[in-house]
Amino acid sequence: MSDERSYKRLLKRLFKRDSANAKEPRKLAQHNTASVPARSSRVIASTPTVSVNKQSITGPSALIPAPSEKTPQTWTNYIENRDVGVTRKETAVAPNPTPKQDTDTREVESTPASLWNKAYDSVKQEKSNLLSRYEDLLSREEDAGDVSNRIPQHNTISRQEILKQITELGLKHMEDKKVKVTILGHEIGLQDSIGKVGEAVDWARKYIQDAIKDVPYTSAVMAGISLILPLLKNPAAIDTTSREGFTYVTSQTRYYIEMESLLLPEDMKPDLKADLTERVLNLYKLVIEFQVQSVMRFYRSRTKNYFRSIINYDSWKDKLEHLQKEESSLEKKFEKALSSTSLQQLKKLAREAEGSRKTLDNILNNIQELVTISQDQKAILERSEKHLSNAEDRRCRETLQATDPSLDKERIEEDKGGLLKDSYSWVLSNDDFQNWRDASHSQLLWIKGDPGKGKTMLLCGIIDELSKMAMDKTNISFFFCQATNSRINNATAVLRGLIYMLVRQQPSLITHIRDGSFEGENAWFALLRVFNSILEDPHLHRTYLIIDALDECTADLSRLLHLLVQKSPASVTGRGIEKDLNDTTQIKLRLELNEDILTAAVDSFIQYKTNKLAEENNYSPRLRDDVQHHLVSKANGTFLWAALVCKNLARVPARNVRKKLENFPSGLDELYQRMLNQISESDDAELCKHLLDITTAVYRPITLDELASFIDLPEDVAGDNEPLKEIIESCGSFLTLRERKISLVHQSAKDFLLQKASDKIFLGHAENIHHFIFSRSLQVISGILRRDIFNIRSPGFPIDQVKTPYPDPFAAAQYSCVCSVDHLLDYHAGQTEEWSKDLQDGGMIDKFLRTKYLYWLEALALLRCLSEGALAISRLTDLAQRVAKGSQLLSHVQDARRFILYFKRAIEQSPLQVYSSALVFSPACSLIRGLFKKEEPQWIMNKPAMEESWSACLQTLEGHSGGVRSVVFSHDSRLLAFASASLDKSHMTVKLWDTTNGQCLQTLKGHSDWVNCVVFSHDSRLLASASDGDSTVKL
Repeated sequence: MSDERSYKRLLKRLFKRDSANAKEPRKLAQHNTASVPARSSRVIASTPTVSVNKQSITGPSALIPAPSEKTPQTWTNYIENRDVGVTRKETAVAPNPTPKQDTDTREVESTPASLWNKAYDSVKQEKSNLLSRYEDLLSREEDAGDVSNRIPQHNTISRQEILKQITELGLKHMEDKKVKVTILGHEIGLQDSIGKVGEAVDWARKYIQDAIKDVPYTSAVMAGISLILPLLKNPAAIDTTSREGFTYVTSQTRYYIEMESLLLPEDMKPDLKADLTERVLNLYKLVIEFQVQSVMRFYRSRTKNYFRSIINYDSWKDKLEHLQKEESSLEKKFEKALSSTSLQQLKKLAREAEGSRKTLDNILNNIQELVTISQDQKAILERSEKHLSNAEDRRCRETLQATDPSLDKERIEEDKGGLLKDSYSWVLSNDDFQNWRDASHSQLLWIKGDPGKGKTMLLCGIIDELSKMAMDKTNISFFFCQATNSRINNATAVLRGLIYMLVRQQPSLITHIRDGSFEGENAWFALLRVFNSILEDPHLHRTYLIIDALDECTADLSRLLHLLVQKSPASVTGRGIEKDLNDTTQIKLRLELNEDILTAAVDSFIQYKTNKLAEENNYSPRLRDDVQHHLVSKANGTFLWAALVCKNLARVPARNVRKKLENFPSGLDELYQRMLNQISESDDAELCKHLLDITTAVYRPITLDELASFIDLPEDVAGDNEPLKEIIESCGSFLTLRERKISLVHQSAKDFLLQKASDKIFLGHAENIHHFIFSRSLQVISGILRRDIFNIRSPGFPIDQVKTPYPDPFAAAQYSCVCSVDHLLDYHAGQTEEWSKDLQDGGMIDKFLRTKYLYWLEALALLRCLSEGALAISRLTDLAQRVAKGSQLLSHVQDARRFILYFKRAIEQSPLQVYSSALVFSPACSLIRGLFKKEEPQWIMNKPAMEESWSACLQTLEGHSGGVRSVVFSHDSRLLAFASASLDKSHMTVKLWDTTNGQCLQTLKGHSDWVNCVVFSHDSRLLASASDGDSTVKL
């Protein structure tokens, strides 16, 4: 038992994860074949002034267990350290474990100092940091507070003894004979050929043990070799160059060892012996340094190795060539100095080294074949997983109603002219970035810079580089915010996207997305519960979370900021992005402090763009150089400025380029003003300004067809999209057209138009454009809406089988159908609460409700947007109650709201039910039923007798599988929770509902008996359920 405890202490001493003195990443898990999923997450977010990153440490290696840190259990630490433990099998004890030495006693050795010891001491003096990190790896203690180096520094005998024991321990790790993979969240062991792995174990044990037995002072090198060999069972973790170098030097080790004893006889001439001794000593120093760096490289995080390889930081191939060159030079010296007997011994050693190298190569190749076979087995399982994950992916997207953020990334890169590596590669060697990347605890990386400095493309590049170096068990989840697009400009959309990408990359996480809805005003809370549940999943892989343009999250930004900052060690309060992020523990990457590097990146971007211009517009070499020089002199390190100017130049003939160049001022705002002046002087000035009006006001990019409904073109070109494209071209570089969708080129363009040019583009107040869009939208949809617009015919035809006809009747009206009420509300938000003609009896809204309401509900159902319609009617009711009290319109709006909430579920499932069951089962005196009585089905001869008016029941919520035992409202009455259970206790659930639109947000499971009580916390952010039967309370 004492030996067992000693072994455990030594094992912990070896493989402690963190060291205050070590600068290398402590991410051993990236080199194993039986990884325990790391409990780690990183968050990146960017804004025109802000970009945020969060990083956590990775978990321990399964091959080399690491004890968990003893740190205070804050919320963040709980996320990171919760389940990092590895189930450990007790292993045989290393012989004669050395007790922990508190002091390093100097001793006078009785034997002459070996050249190996001299070489080791010399390397330690010359490369003190490298050797300190190496010894840290070999002697790490469990206690995080005690990080002292336990390798004796001046007593070579004690050092040899402890390194010898470390060598024995390293060999024991080769006894693991399984390759493990994770499929659908479950770890599966693939059986090896025991003989092949056993062959490697036997050869390595004999080779190393013979060396340290015969020549014990070589343990400094052999200790490191014994630690690397187990990792070679996972060739995917070792790059080719590192393996070749390690194999060569390892196989030559016995050859190097014998040099000292056999090739430096006592009777050699003193001068010659001194020269050869110095050369052997230098060779030993190279061997020790090479093998030490091999150990550190193999145990360094794959992330850091990847980035170091990109900038050729280690010069690995050069190191090996230098060592081989010194070895060859020494051999030639020995050939001239040694006797024939010694030369024969030299050649014999060389042949043995070559044989060892072939043996080691063959063994490693056999293991590689074994891994290939295992990978084939894994591929079969992964194909099954992919088949399942495709179905899960569809289910995930349908449930979350999320778009794919990777498509947004592709769109952004294409809109910006492609991702140029020179525009972001500088960050890979940036100290701030590296400090964040290598940090062993949670931190935010705030990338701060002015508009147009290339933050978005910088993050695109970081995503690509992380993807290249990412291992199988790594998730990279990202999201790009865009203020001008309602689809991706709110905190709820950010969570949808992040969750979707996490589930797509790690399909087992789909279990966290329970049955329910993620729509309506409470969608954020439902998604937040899922997101937190995923973060707490013990099987969650190492994860990067990346958010771009954080300040362009225009809805519920404070919620998103709160979610980000609570992941950092500090708890913050305050208003605004700057305040919240300033108060967090973070690393700041300020672009203005990297001006020279950033300018060089912009210059490279300009060179790329001017070469492209020269090729497409037939520039002469001199003109190309002049354009490039002019742009470089005026860009001021701003990517967007250079991109906008190049976009303008693309339409200019080569003969006019020099003249045009002089008209481009420096600075984004100055450039925007110049573009606006040019628009004002054009023949299409009014149309262009109206187009800018619309694009700054809409909630998402609109299509050419949708835009045509808002622009009055001459009759001879009406219905032709080509004139619209020409007008868009006339708008300078404010707008982009991609896949028939129009959007502003950049958020800074919208800011300029709204803040500095509103008097030039808007007619009257800026709110007037919202009223224009609203009124034109009502005209558009009133002109196309009719019963059964898709010609479905069958009242019960399910929505999931409905196909959009060609041509699409909603091509020009989809935006108007969904967003018209929002524009009315935004218009009134800037007005006094006076009686509006829009809300008068007989006004536009009143007429629409009387004649088109049911057709509008059918259209929303066909567009899968009925929840948006329910929310719009609820908000319209609030507005009417405020400015149209006592009017008939208010009665119509209230009746319309009751109608949509009561029959929403039926209409969503089968859109034509709006004319059958919805009308037939409406109260007899319902205003909507009376207005659309002609639409009731004639084939129903005996219609049911209904109540005269709407009952006190506002909504009927269905979906529970048994009796409802407990019901509770949240304190703001916006949420409703009830608990139900079947008689046989097979279904015990708690459902959470949005009272605004009647959506089921979540179905909570977990109790094994009836739930007796459900209660909300005071702020309605937590829900507790209690069961007397299973004696549990769940939160």
